[in-house]
Amino acid sequence: MQSDYYSKEITLRNKTVFGIIMRKKELCRKCLERILNRPIADIDLPEVEKTIDLSFYSKGIRLDVYCKDNDEVINVEMQNDFFSYLPKRGRYYQVMMDKDMLDKGDPYTKLKRNVIIFICRFDMYGLGRHIYTFENRCVDIPELSYGDGTQKIILNTVGTADDIPLPLKVFLDYIETGEPKDEYTEEIETVIDGLRNDREWRNKIMTYEQEWEMEKEAWHEQWKEEGLEAGRAEGRAVGLEEGRAEGRAEGRAEGRAEGRAEGHEEGLDQAYIKYASKLSSKGVSDSELKDSLVDMFDISDEKADYIISLVNEQS
Repeated sequence: MQSDYYSKEITLRNKTVFGIIMRKKELCRKCLERILNRPIADIDLPEVEKTIDLSFYSKGIRLDVYCKDNDEVINVEMQNDFFSYLPKRGRYYQVMMDKDMLDKGDPYTKLKRNVIIFICRFDMYGLGRHIYTFENRCVDIPELSYGDGTQKIILNTVGTADDIPLPLKVFLDYIETGEPKDEYTEEIETVIDGLRNDREWRNKIMTYEQEWEMEKEAWHEQWKEEGLEAGRAEGRAVGLEEGRAEGRAEGRAEGRAEGRAEGHEEGLDQAYIKYASKLSSKGVSDSELKDSLVDMFDISDEKADYIISLVNEQS
């Protein structure tokens, strides 16, 4: 029974196990080659669970695997749970990774190509594709690239389209089923099987997973979610009542709007005020505080000014 339990829990889907596997240079390099569908000569030894936290009021980010070579910086992350804000998380990751590469006074030419990869066990966009690749392009002339050297790749382990090379398909299927079907996935499975049979590693993995679950919802994210929860609940009820296929997405949007109209605005304001007060007490200036509020909660400049005025009145 114990063996069955660990076989179920200790797989490549497990974020900690994924990090351990990607710590092995050749396994990581081969993974990137399959995803990017191009040769990769070499990479630096991955820094697993690298944390970038550039200031005390900025939201730190955790990168499952952070790889660098001479031309690009690549982040690969295993994503088991659906979060509607995943695209904005990718945006924030790229900004923080760029800041990590560039010191004050450095020329912008020092910035390397920046690639974010989310390996999702769900279809983020509901179109059946295994891969969604995004780059910044001109809205008026779609074939015109912005040329900033950034790319975001969303992979979907449960895709149905015939849109990727077979090696990547085998890799994504292996993540989902745990069944190796080629030399590379068998190589990964051999390493994972060794983890399952090593008591010390088993304990480390399970302990780390418990800590990760407790830590991944940081305090500022929790405040935001608490403030919006009432609106989401009401929105789901309204949206799902009519059985709309997009009830969840529209319901959340409607919930936020209706919640504000019916008094939930006060709850949102309290979440914003609590966040702003914490930063203000640490000496963050009003201008920095305004930028942080706008970025964190996606509110208008006017709303941020209003929250700051309330905080200043209380102090």
